[in-house]
Amino acid sequence: MARSEFRFVVDGVDLTTEEQSLIASEIQKAGLNALTAAGKRLTNPLAVGHANIKLRPEWYGMWVIDGPFAEELGQKINDIGFWMQR
Repeated sequence: MARSEFRFVVDGVDLTTEEQSLIASEIQKAGLNALTAAGKRLTNPLAVGHANIKLRPEWYGMWVIDGPFAEELGQKINDIGFWMQR
């Protein structure tokens, strides 16, 4: 399974928690738009992540998972009641 990781780092700038959440949200949107701009068509995407650094700091950001693993993970989430079908 292929994996590409992109990072955006801000160094030397003090940001409030609210500013960090806002920036994280905008970066998430930009990342999804970049996939579209690159012409990548996802077959069964699952986006996981959030900008609540108090809840799980290691999850600060977004993961876009596609393919069979997304289906498997989505079903596991569904089994515990968090999956929302569109």
